[in-house]
Amino acid sequence: MTERVRRSFDRIAEQDATDFADELSRKPFDTERLRAFAGRCAGGLVLDVGCGAAGHIGRFVADHGVRVVGVDVSERSLEVAARMNPSMRFLPGDARALPVRSGVCAGVVTFYSLIYEGIEGTGAALAEFRRVLCPDGALLVAVHAGEGVQRFDEYKGVAVDVDLHLWAPAVLETLVVEAGLTLETVEIRAPYPFEHATQRLYITAHAKADGAA
Repeated sequence: MTERVRRSFDRIAEQDATDFADELSRKPFDTERLRAFAGRCAGGLVLDVGCGAAGHIGRFVADHGVRVVGVDVSERSLEVAARMNPSMRFLPGDARALPVRSGVCAGVVTFYSLIYEGIEGTGAALAEFRRVLCPDGALLVAVHAGEGVQRFDEYKGVAVDVDLHLWAPAVLETLVVEAGLTLETVEIRAPYPFEHATQRLYITAHAKADGAA
C-alpha cells in the first residue's frame, strides 16, 4: 500500500500543496483543536505525520511556538513542503516506522493520514506513535468518519492509486487503546461545504505515564 500511495502523492504534490496550503483559514473547528494541542506540547518536539506537500498542519502548530518536524512517505511532497515552509524540518518516513528515537516527542499530530490502511496497518501506525511519545505525550488524529472504502484513480486529471478508508468511531477508538494510548476525546463534525462530503472524526489521546495502569 505505501508504495502505491507514495507514487500517487509524488505525482500530485504541486497540486496538493496549492489546494490545501490555506485551508485552515476556513476551518475554525480544526484550528481550535490544533491550538489546544500546540499548547499541550509547548517546549517539546511534535511530529506531523503524513504532513503532505502543503505542510500546513505542522506549520499552524509551529506558529504557536512548538518545534515541529514533518514526516511523509512522498519525497516529492517533502520537497514541496520544505520550499513552502523553510523554517520547518522535514523527514521521509512511514507512519509505521518513524525516523525518531523512542519517547522523544511531546506530541504527534496526523490529519487525514490514517486513511490509506485498514485495521492492521493503522494499528501498527498507532503503536508507532505510542513508541515515539514521551510519558503523557499528546496525540491528535483527524480522519474521515463512516464505514467502507472509497476508491480513487485520479485527482484533478492526474492518475492516482489510492483507497480511502472511512473509520467508524468505535473501531478507531479500540485501535487507539490497543496501541497503549489513553483515549481522551472523540468528536465528529459535518464537512464544510468546500470539503469532500464525509463526516470528520477527531480523536485526542495521550501516552500513559511510566508505571501508569
